[in-house]
Amino acid sequence: MKQNNYLRHGCTQTPTLYQSLTYLLYFPNILNCFLLISLLDESVIHYILLGLLTLLSLFSSIKTTLSCPTDQFLILQIQYRKNGKHFNYENYKLDSYCDICEAYVKENTKHCKHCNRCCQDFDHHCKWVNNCVGILNYKIFMMMITSTMFQLFYTLIVYIRIIILYNTEYEKLQIDNEIQKFHFYDENDLDIKYTLSIIMLVDSFIFSILLLQLFIFHIYLSIKGITTYEFIVKPNIKKVNPQINVLNIIPEVIPNEITQKNINIQMDNKNTIIELNCSEQQLAQESQEKQSDQTEIILNNQVLQ
Repeated sequence: MKQNNYLRHGCTQTPTLYQSLTYLLYFPNILNCFLLISLLDESVIHYILLGLLTLLSLFSSIKTTLSCPTDQFLILQIQYRKNGKHFNYENYKLDSYCDICEAYVKENTKHCKHCNRCCQDFDHHCKWVNNCVGILNYKIFMMMITSTMFQLFYTLIVYIRIIILYNTEYEKLQIDNEIQKFHFYDENDLDIKYTLSIIMLVDSFIFSILLLQLFIFHIYLSIKGITTYEFIVKPNIKKVNPQINVLNIIPEVIPNEITQKNINIQMDNKNTIIELNCSEQQLAQESQEKQSDQTEIILNNQVLQ
């Protein structure tokens, strides 16, 4: 693993298409809504409500993008190596080992191919913020979804009201537009604002529905007590002997995530012995094969005598 690669976040990596689309579609929409609010009655209240929702959305979005969900146990080991210190593993439960990061990780940690680091209690890789989502940033991720969803719903209300006023109270709306401080080119630009309201209404509707669907999905996952990764992978896990501590996961299901080796560690004074769990049936079968081989040798010796 490259130096400090495990500390990367959504702004240290090359922006994805989804991340760029977020900026291109989100900010013009919100800015346009702030400009058109002045056409409505009680615009001060609308400014306050939309302003609070925008602050929550921006704060949580930036926080999610800049968060570092890397396995904390992995970070601790790497810091010890960088400082040239010996790390004592005896006080830790060693569940899994990542060959790519070359370090032990926690049980539900997964290695993300996009971020090239191990994410603690991995949920999924979010392309919209260009960052992984795990237990360390899941709450702020949910706050981002919730606040942005309500913000877009609020913009829907604003645009719908402007469209209704344009078609029912055009003269009143035209007067309000003339005394408004902001204009695109002159006081008679109401038609442009009406057209923008329709365009941004479609934009807000599409993204608010997508966020609502995502919000409901994560509420469902929280009730079930599972992650997005487990929701997708578990139905595709092959049935194996429960005594074998290895999951045979179909690699085509989620090629982005690399599962770690599940191991069982035993401490023997100075040496650390790494043993793979084996089923009792396999051990019994091997024992029977050895006994049959010994019996066959004895019979052959008796025949020769």
